[in-house]
Amino acid sequence: MSRWKKIWQGFKNLWVYYRGWKWLIFLGMSLALMMSTYLVIIAKTTSVETLQDGLMNQTTVYDVYDEKAGTLWAQKGTYVTLDQISPQMRETLVSTEDKRFYEHNGFDTIGIGRAFVSLLLKRDLSGGGGSTITQQLTKNAFLTLDQTFQRKFKELFLALEVEKHYTKDEILEMYLNNAYFGNGVWGVEDASMKYFGHSAVYLDWNESMVLTATLNGPSIFNPIDDYEVAIERRNAIAEYLASEGIISQEDSAYIQSSAIELYDAYIQTEQGHEYPSYFDAVINEAVSLTNIPESDLLSKGYQIYTNLEPSAQQMLNASYDNNSWIFGDDGTGTPLVQSASAIVDPDTGGVMAVYGGRGDYNYRGFNRATDMYRSPGSTIKPLAIYVSALEAGYNIHSAVPDVVQSYGSNNYTPENYDLYTDPSGEVELYYALAQSKNTSAVYLMNELGINRSVQKLKQFGINVPQADQTLTLALGALQTGVTPVQLASAYATFANEGVRIESYFIRRIEDSSGKVVYNNEKPARHMVMTKNVAADMTSMMLDSYSGYGTGYGAGPDWGQIAGKTGSTEVSEGNMETRDKWMVGYTPDFVIVTWVGLDEIGEESLDDLMPSGMGTLFNIQTTNLMSVSEQTPFDVTYASQMNETTNILQTTSWSDDWQEAFSENLDLAREKAGELWQSTKEVTVDLINKGSEWLETIDLPF
Repeated sequence: MSRWKKIWQGFKNLWVYYRGWKWLIFLGMSLALMMSTYLVIIAKTTSVETLQDGLMNQTTVYDVYDEKAGTLWAQKGTYVTLDQISPQMRETLVSTEDKRFYEHNGFDTIGIGRAFVSLLLKRDLSGGGGSTITQQLTKNAFLTLDQTFQRKFKELFLALEVEKHYTKDEILEMYLNNAYFGNGVWGVEDASMKYFGHSAVYLDWNESMVLTATLNGPSIFNPIDDYEVAIERRNAIAEYLASEGIISQEDSAYIQSSAIELYDAYIQTEQGHEYPSYFDAVINEAVSLTNIPESDLLSKGYQIYTNLEPSAQQMLNASYDNNSWIFGDDGTGTPLVQSASAIVDPDTGGVMAVYGGRGDYNYRGFNRATDMYRSPGSTIKPLAIYVSALEAGYNIHSAVPDVVQSYGSNNYTPENYDLYTDPSGEVELYYALAQSKNTSAVYLMNELGINRSVQKLKQFGINVPQADQTLTLALGALQTGVTPVQLASAYATFANEGVRIESYFIRRIEDSSGKVVYNNEKPARHMVMTKNVAADMTSMMLDSYSGYGTGYGAGPDWGQIAGKTGSTEVSEGNMETRDKWMVGYTPDFVIVTWVGLDEIGEESLDDLMPSGMGTLFNIQTTNLMSVSEQTPFDVTYASQMNETTNILQTTSWSDDWQEAFSENLDLAREKAGELWQSTKEVTVDLINKGSEWLETIDLPF
């Protein structure tokens, strides 16, 4: 090829190269123009005059019947004007969150650039960061919850429009009045009252820094939930303000050496519901199982569908509110006898109702129904010992020793509660359970093996740490403890014919557009025992509340209920009662009630409430019977079955094996059906997501 041809070919290649780039540049500019036009149209057509209304979007909670049960929050706090907020608070917020707030027109190009660099360095595809106060206000009022580039651009254009309709001071005022500060508190005025006991106009530099730090993580940075972290965040802000010349180095050092003086003078306004313990548990479960921040959960218009059974919950509340005399007090004083209850639907595993504790209610405070772990006492015996005994070949009339004897190298010697009439020498299995014989329980665990009990408890959803894997486990010596909800979930397995479903509050969550963001409509099911074993266990536990059992008189005034009672001692060698438990179930419900003291002091539970546990449980179960379907048991009391009858009803090991195989096969078929349905749903979801991805280009055609 001649030199001129080479030059000509090179020129053509260069032309093709740059022409291609020109087309790419043209196409990119065209797309940018169309997207900008689209976003401008969105901004212009959005009614920013209704900004305040957009900030008041409530989340609604529905009961098991899909009827509205209430809202998570009725209002967003006490509104104050900007001149009712201290200058220190305003200065701290603006300087740390958006220091060019009074200079930009809705978005900060420098801040966006910094966030973009951070995005590239951290490879964070969310596109988060760089938001101004105006953008944050806009996001809370108008936009969806996903943090993507598409939403970020909408946020930016809407912020420009908001800045045209409101002054900077009006924007700052709305932001401070609608910000979430943790512990169920919205707005700077209520936050100031909650954490410091005075109005926002009196906030000093120290307090202002604490509140500003809380905004970046209301659930984890507030001084009530994590004082040390709040100190660290405050100190970081103090150093920054000093470096910016807003406060002196001396003031910064003084603030960093100061404590955070907390004082709660916040008076909670009327809530949007009448079930505080249940709604708190719903919030906790939603926050722990999803990526939804608490502030968004409370204010973004979610629809949360739960297992709440209103009649059961109202009955449970009334059993405490109307019967303080049972506890020997008026619901006040120190120490206060505490109590908690949980009701579970055995067919679904859904939590129907909970009561979290007596005394003053605190938003998302300590919920004893879900958060309190206590040793279960003798309520552990059916779960850890008697199921395994039946599976090992015992029947309800099998003879077991009731003799005081020592075990192991440490000579562990269990005794029965009633030392005057016990031991009896030998008793039938059902009687040992009904009378809660400690001697028989430890004997059976020793014979069957501790590990067998540990593994069976694991099937019931109760993990036993290595340190507790001793014979004392037979009497409920479980240091990690159980919660009332957890215990109710375990006992629901008996009522559900041997199949366990882990208990839960939320069935599904939808966002404000109706999109399902969390779904637990079909929880996992696990076979723990055969139907025959479950039936024999129920037959034996019916006697717990009959004339043979430790719960005699505590059951309902009419109808049958099976279950178990239990109690724990303060410590080894201290026979005073620490906890009292009662568990009852029918085919329709499982109820667990605990009574005890939060802390053991000079006065014990025996001193403060020598009786009354049975009365409380009698009221609860009687009322619960009246609002349930009253489905009868298909078994009778073990004490009313003679040995011959029981032997005829007791199946051989081959029958049990066939039954277990059949039930596991049924569960496998159910799982396969669910897997097939899930596969179809995932496939459809992928197709829909592909369509949604194309829509996110946001072209105006």
